[in-house]
Amino acid sequence: MYACSPKWSNDWIDLDRLKRILKGLSKYFSKFYPSGIKGIIGLNYGLHLTGGEPFLRFDLLLRVVEEVKKFEIPSLFVETNCFWCVDDDITRRRMLELKERGLDGILISANPFTVECVPFERVERGYREAVRVFGISNLLVYHPVFYRQLTRMEIKGTIKFEDYLKRIGKESMYTILRYGILLPMGRLVYKLSHLFPSYPARYFFKDTCIDELTRPWHIHIDCYCNYIPGYCAGLSLGDARE
Repeated sequence: MYACSPKWSNDWIDLDRLKRILKGLSKYFSKFYPSGIKGIIGLNYGLHLTGGEPFLRFDLLLRVVEEVKKFEIPSLFVETNCFWCVDDDITRRRMLELKERGLDGILISANPFTVECVPFERVERGYREAVRVFGISNLLVYHPVFYRQLTRMEIKGTIKFEDYLKRIGKESMYTILRYGILLPMGRLVYKLSHLFPSYPARYFFKDTCIDELTRPWHIHIDCYCNYIPGYCAGLSLGDARE
């Protein structure tokens, strides 16, 4: 969403702020989710922890999971690019520790942007160990199309995005873009700008974003407590604590 990179400041969510947000979220969840439902994960269900990359601060991630489980939250999973999955033992141990603290599942990021920096075998290892620890029903991959594609390509280590494009060809990329698998935000709009038609700003003046800005599902809250509707990066509707 934010074209994140290591150049950004090293800011993390404050636990006191988080508790206030969780208190409000749990009240909201109680209005829409049947009581007693736990442990079911989905892209648009429950609560997911993301970043940036949550596993950069594993100590904080553990504490956040503990805090979330004190509230009535229907399900909880964490999103990761698997940079930390350097061997089977470390990967399994960390997943088990999170599960013991109350984590319900995990979402593994698999796409041509993450494998620019994260060796694909780490992503595959994260997938294997997640199946062992959480079970296949509590594992999400975003996006499975890319995971299957990168597996078929037999990627070892990392691959530059430009080299990835050369190997799959423009037609394959057009197909992927057509189905909305890659969301047009962050670095993508610059890297793939040549694949999209361009229009002057006035072309969109009569359009409205009211549905995206006011939708009550799949919202994001950043570490500064900004309430961000959907994938509208950079647009805050206010302080999520309020």
